[in-house]
Amino acid sequence: MGRGRATLLLAAAAAHLVVVCLGALQVHIGDEGWARRAVKYYGLLSGADSGYSFFAPGVGTSLSASFQLNDASGETVTDVLETGVSREADIRVRNIIGMFRLEEDETVRRSLVASWAGKVLARHPDADSVVVQLDTLELPSMAEHREGKIAGWELNYRAKFVHHARLMRAQQGDGRGP
Repeated sequence: MGRGRATLLLAAAAAHLVVVCLGALQVHIGDEGWARRAVKYYGLLSGADSGYSFFAPGVGTSLSASFQLNDASGETVTDVLETGVSREADIRVRNIIGMFRLEEDETVRRSLVASWAGKVLARHPDADSVVVQLDTLELPSMAEHREGKIAGWELNYRAKFVHHARLMRAQQGDGRGP
């Protein structure tokens, strides 16, 4: 590697480190001038301006969805929407699950959960029903953590879904009809 190229790479690494430090220290250099705009856009594109604020008060809670499937013989299986095929796909699934918390209309929330239940029931054709459970990971603040409070999961939502065709058969078998 030539001396000029090594110097250029060292300068680029140093510049990146400066932008990371500015982001971590939450220093905003404004929008004036092309150099400042370039640094701002580089920070946005690279993530170097993220602030690295994992323990900050602004860090939101995490929502987890689990699915308990039951079949006619009484066997129970637990499943999740994430497939493990790729990290990116699983992040996308968790983002979709997180939309549940943002939705205020209860009808839309129920439809969203029913869609997930249908996806999981399709994966398990022998299942008669599925219980969808959404739990929220509650993170303590740093002050609460110092006092001994630990993170914990709290029930946010639970609903049971049954295959429509199996429900109809069961009702007809009971003599109640459709």
